[in-house]
Amino acid sequence: MPVSRTKTLWKSLAGAVVAVSLVVAPLVSTGAAAADLIGTPGTPEVATSEANKESYWEARYAAHKADCYKLDGPWSSSHGSVSADGKTVTLKPFDQSWPGDHWEVLVIKAGNTNFVTEHPQAGVAYASPTNNGGQQATVSHWIVCKGTTPQTPPTVVTPTLAWTLPSCDAAGVLTKSPNVEWLSKLNADGTTTWTAKPLAGTVFADGAKTEWTVPNLDRLTTEIEACRPPQPDAEVVTEETSDYDCASVTVTVLTVTTTTPYVWNGTAWVKGEPVEQKASSLRPMTADEKKDCPLPDTNVEYGSWVDGEWDCGDTQVTQTREITTTVFEYDAEGNATAKSTVALETKSRDLTQAEIGTCPLLPGEIFSSCVGDVPYLSYGVTLPEGYEPDSETPVTVTFVNPEGDDYVVPNQALSGKLLWPGASATEPKMWPGWEIVNGTYVKTEGNFDWSREGITVRFAVNPDYETVLEYPEATALCANPPEQAISPESPTDPETPATGGPESGPLAATGGGVSPIVPIAGGALLVMGLAAVALVAYQRRREAHASR
Repeated sequence: MPVSRTKTLWKSLAGAVVAVSLVVAPLVSTGAAAADLIGTPGTPEVATSEANKESYWEARYAAHKADCYKLDGPWSSSHGSVSADGKTVTLKPFDQSWPGDHWEVLVIKAGNTNFVTEHPQAGVAYASPTNNGGQQATVSHWIVCKGTTPQTPPTVVTPTLAWTLPSCDAAGVLTKSPNVEWLSKLNADGTTTWTAKPLAGTVFADGAKTEWTVPNLDRLTTEIEACRPPQPDAEVVTEETSDYDCASVTVTVLTVTTTTPYVWNGTAWVKGEPVEQKASSLRPMTADEKKDCPLPDTNVEYGSWVDGEWDCGDTQVTQTREITTTVFEYDAEGNATAKSTVALETKSRDLTQAEIGTCPLLPGEIFSSCVGDVPYLSYGVTLPEGYEPDSETPVTVTFVNPEGDDYVVPNQALSGKLLWPGASATEPKMWPGWEIVNGTYVKTEGNFDWSREGITVRFAVNPDYETVLEYPEATALCANPPEQAISPESPTDPETPATGGPESGPLAATGGGVSPIVPIAGGALLVMGLAAVALVAYQRRREAHASR
């Protein structure tokens, strides 16, 4: 169907169909930008069998060299995509490697109606036509055509140029046609060459003249000397300037005489090029002239800030510095003289964490003790005034080993209680200088035995504090395995010495390890004999502790 007839047929219905299409068009499109129009309908046309062919649209848009592509059903292609509900078509950006240079037309068919959109835009969701029930129909097929923008032929123009010759009363007149761009060049003989250049969108007619040589069109007053007025006398101006050099204390006097003659320019006498004559002389500056020179700037020199004394517990320190101010003034002879004064400036600044950290921790109550039968270190320290730790557990407690590696416990609170090195409060309990061998406690030089003598304990955050502590006094309840747990010497091998020596014989592990098994054979007599031996060993042990 011809385009004009189609548009006439639908002219009365176009507004209503577009309005309905806008209402029922889906609001989702594949590839459409957020700011694009969603569900935009085209112009409705009756779908004919010819209009279902690419050739129909290629012939219809032959002026734009249309190249058309058809896709049956609600399917997508490399040119565009159909929405998931099959109600809109969204074109992809035009690829410059394709034929043509733009999208020429998009045709969406549904039912017996085509929605035709000329020069569709990529990224816009174009809706399908509505069905007889006024609802938006599913796309039955869609055709998209690529087009080429037709070239507009340039306008043919003919440049013209004419002039009148000058006279003694008036200059010549140059007339140029306005349909071209004019370029001029002044020649050495006084003539001017004018060249015509085509404007954008225009070309010159074949054989058109494009260059003219025009004589000087200035007024010819120079040919009538009788008309010239008398030549005015030259103007002579004398100026004297003084240049003060404050550095050398001299004055340079410059005298400039300017002579300006009058010259004939063809129509009138005008001032010609001035001619200057210069003369200079040098003299010393007077006292008053010296005083006109600027004085040196006031000079202020700041000394370095120097900290005063501060004590641990302070959070600020007072600083002082010297400020030397030098001002200048003239003496009677005009010479600049300097005068300096010194002032003292003070200010306070906060002590840095590093500075406060040089102060020691403030010790509270620090002592060794037993809790039940377990040795502990109890402590409390206070940070110097103004020191801010980087955590709630900033303290590192170090038990200083005089002959080997220290025992270090990091990340502790400012006050608390720590197990003594080598001690254990859980089963099997342990004490420094003891170990469990084959289920019995045996005295050893290992397991932090060095901590049983007076040792240095250091508490450190950045500030630190250290003190000497004694291991809790050895009693039946603390510091060593319980005395009643000491095993008797082996009754089966009397010549075998105790594992730990007289001071550290094997002890039964209290709550851990392996306890010796008492044979059932032998009855109550054997049990009583073992008890008697154990009692003797216990008494000897108490005497040994009492003699320490």
